[in-house]
Amino acid sequence: MSPRWEKQSDVWAQVAYYTGLGFILPAGLAAGYALGWALDRWLHTGPVLALVMALLGGAGGFIEILRILTRAEKHANGKGSSGGPRAS
Repeated sequence: MSPRWEKQSDVWAQVAYYTGLGFILPAGLAAGYALGWALDRWLHTGPVLALVMALLGGAGGFIEILRILTRAEKHANGKGSSGGPRAS
């Protein structure tokens, strides 16, 4: 395969990877809210647990996004593509 095609496939792989990050936070919020809503119905507590669990789900989603981005940054720096010490 030519280097041009490898670059294009690498770019699209990165686009797909980072596009997936946009779904993590809303999914955490929705899952937390759904769990809190179910607990509220079971315990008859009103919307209190739904709000608390939605906030916890959002915080968990945000932390997961930070972890993924930190891991991606370490991986990119390890390749030497950023002009680091291994670049000649």
